[in-house]
Amino acid sequence: MALSGIELLADHHGLDGFTCGKPALDDWLANFARSNQARGFTRVVVAHEDDTVVGYYGLAPSVIEPNAVPRKIRTGRPPDPIPCLLIGQLAVDRRYVGRGVGTALVKDAFLRCIAGADIVAGRAVVVRAIDKEAEAYWRSWGFVSARDNPSILMRFIEDIRVWLSV
Repeated sequence: MALSGIELLADHHGLDGFTCGKPALDDWLANFARSNQARGFTRVVVAHEDDTVVGYYGLAPSVIEPNAVPRKIRTGRPPDPIPCLLIGQLAVDRRYVGRGVGTALVKDAFLRCIAGADIVAGRAVVVRAIDKEAEAYWRSWGFVSARDNPSILMRFIEDIRVWLSV
């Protein structure tokens, strides 16, 4: 059976059995994704197969302190803090690793971040890596660590826009 497109989490999406190998990410999906979305904290975007979630990420507005970002992001007269978009809790079920689900989710997140930045502004996309493996993953997508915390990574929104247009 073919995987779905990528869409917002809905009541009909099943969360049971999702396991990505990182208990904190599994727990967040099972116990917080629906309530965080309902309360307006996070938009949860999923890929599914027959309505069973096989990958997801969270998307929310965020901010970052100017002294934590590279010069490229803080050039000009940025507000303090700098408005950003946060990709959070990205995970793919172990059974679907290597099938392009993670790449599709990241590209979808980038597109949604560009659209959001076009509407409400946002200078960068920020992620908070759960561990060293996640840090390396986001670096492979062109993200750089904050000056004061290697687990907070960011990428200039205009660089993402250019990358998506290629």
